[in-house]
Amino acid sequence: VNDGWCHDPLDTVTSTLRDASVSYSGTTGAPETLAEALPPVLRGLTVTVPEDPDDDVITAALETATAVSAAYRTQHPAIRVRSSVDADSATDRDEDADPAFTRRIDIPGDNASGITLDNPGSDSARITLHGTGDALLDQARLIAATSPIDSSATSATGDLAGLLDSTSADARGLPVELAPESRTLGDLDLGGLTASGPGATQVTFGIGQGDLGRYIDGLNLHLTGSFTPAPADAPAELTVAVNGTVVERMSTADDEDLTSGVLDREVSFPKDIITRYNTVTVTLTGTGDQGCGTTSPLTLRIDGGSVIDTSAADAPTDLTAGFQALPQAFMPEVDVALTTGDVADVDRAARVLAGLQSVTDRRFRPVVTDLGATADSDRPVLIVDADGTATADGTGDSAQDTGLPVTLADGVLDADGATVATTTTFGALQTSWDTDRHRMRVVANSTGSPGLLDRLLDRLDNGTAAGETLGYGSLNGTAVIQQTDGAPQQIGVPSTGTYDTGDANDATGPDADSDDDGVSVTGVVIAVVAVVVVAALLLTVLGVLSRGGRRRNGDPDRGSDTGSDGDRDNRDNRDNR
Repeated sequence: VNDGWCHDPLDTVTSTLRDASVSYSGTTGAPETLAEALPPVLRGLTVTVPEDPDDDVITAALETATAVSAAYRTQHPAIRVRSSVDADSATDRDEDADPAFTRRIDIPGDNASGITLDNPGSDSARITLHGTGDALLDQARLIAATSPIDSSATSATGDLAGLLDSTSADARGLPVELAPESRTLGDLDLGGLTASGPGATQVTFGIGQGDLGRYIDGLNLHLTGSFTPAPADAPAELTVAVNGTVVERMSTADDEDLTSGVLDREVSFPKDIITRYNTVTVTLTGTGDQGCGTTSPLTLRIDGGSVIDTSAADAPTDLTAGFQALPQAFMPEVDVALTTGDVADVDRAARVLAGLQSVTDRRFRPVVTDLGATADSDRPVLIVDADGTATADGTGDSAQDTGLPVTLADGVLDADGATVATTTTFGALQTSWDTDRHRMRVVANSTGSPGLLDRLLDRLDNGTAAGETLGYGSLNGTAVIQQTDGAPQQIGVPSTGTYDTGDANDATGPDADSDDDGVSVTGVVIAVVAVVVVAALLLTVLGVLSRGGRRRNGDPDRGSDTGSDGDRDNRDNRDNR
C-alpha cells in the first residue's frame, strides 16, 4: 500500500517444515483372506484365461481389468491378460516383480462357483474366479469391492470388502449402474471448498465428464455457499467462469439476495465451451480502500451440496469429439468385438479399456459380442482388429469402418480426407462417431502389423502411468498412430485445446503446445526420418492436414480472445516447425 509493506506480526514466529519424509519398517504380508487379496499399493496385475477363452471368460477378464483400473486409478498398475499356460512359464514371469505389489487373478471358466484365494499366506497366493455365464461375471464385479482403497464402491458392493474374512465368497446379481442426471460436488469428492484473501479471493474446482458418468450436452450448476457480506458503500462482485470464459456475473449492489452473504444461484454452461475436463472458477472481489491493519479478508465458501444437472448428448461438439468423448461415451456399457478372439486380442482390449477406465472411478461395463452384431447395437463399441483385415483399408463392413480418421487401401493413405500414395505401415487407435445410432466407436487396428499396434499400446500405458503428454487421459484428437519409425502421433487435434496434462479430478487435460519425445499434439505431423520421396510426400500432405484439420475442428476457446487469423497462422507455422 502506497509503495510500502504491511508488517505481519506473525513474521517473527513463522516456520516452514521442508523435505518431510516417512519411513516404514517391517515386512509386507502375503494375503490371508479375500479382504486382503488386493493390496493398498498395486504395481501390476496379471489376469489368466484358457488358451481358447469363450465369451464368458473374455467378458470376465475385461470386467476384472476395468474394475481394478478404476479402484487403483491414481496408481495406474500395469494390467495384462495372459494364457494360463504362458503365465505359469518361467519365460513369461517377471522375476524382478515384488510379489507384495503384484497380483494374479485366474479365470479358468470352470463349473465351480464363487471366488477363492488359493495358496493364502504365500507369495504365490492368487485369486480364482470360478463359474460360467452371469455367475462368473458377478464374481468379476465383486473384485472392486475387495480393494482396500476403493472409495467409489456402490451400495451393492460397498459393505462387502470388510466382510470377506475368509478365502472364498460368492456374489450374485450385482447390477449395472446408470449415471444419475444430477450429482453434487460432494459426490465428486469436491465438498468443503473455501478460500480467503484481502480484496479478492477465488475457489477453483474441476468437473470431468467421466466423473459425471455420461456424455453430456448441457450442464447446469446450482451453486450454494456463502461469502463475506459487503458493506453498502463498497459492494462486492461474484463471477463464475468455465474454462476461462465468464458465464455469470453478479454484484451485491444489484442483487438484494446477495447482500446477506448467501450464495444461491443457478449457472448454465454453454455446450460450446464444455470439454472433457472443465475448470470452474468462482471469484469474489471487494471494493474500497485497502490499508495496513484495516482491510478485512474476504472469505468464499462453496457447499458440497451444490448440484450439477446434466443432459445426455446426441452428438459430439468440436470440443468433445474423438478421444475427448472418452470414457464417458462408453458408459454405462460398451460392446467389445474381437476379430480373432485369441488371448492376444483379449489382452489388447483389456489394455485399452483399463487405460480409458483409469481416467475416472465411474465404471463402464464391457459386453463381448460378435463384430457383425455390433452393427445393430445401440451401445458404443470397441473393435480390436489387430491385423486390420476388417477395418484398416476402409472396405470392410460399412457399419464398422466408415468415418475412421486413417485408412490405407491400394497403396493410398487417407488421413482425415487428405490422401497420398505410400507403402507406410502403422498401428492405430481410432475413434469415429456413429451418427445413425448416436454412439462412439473406437477401433484398435493396423495395416497388417499387430506389433505396431502393441507398441502403440505400450506407449499409451507408459504415458498414462508417468503422467506424460501421450497417455489415455491426455489424448484429445480423433486417432493416434504408431509407424515403424518415430514416436506415436495424434490426428485431428483441435487447434487450441489448451489444458495441462493431469488427473481428471483436477479438470485438466492435454496442453496443445507441449511436446513429449517428439509427440506432436497440435496436429498431424508424422515425423519419419527417411530419404525416399514417398516419405517426403507423406510429411507434406499431413502437414497441410495439420493446418486444415485444426480449423475444421473449431476453436475451443470460442467466446474468448484467441487472436487474429494472422496470429493463428503464425502459431500453425510454429507448430509445423
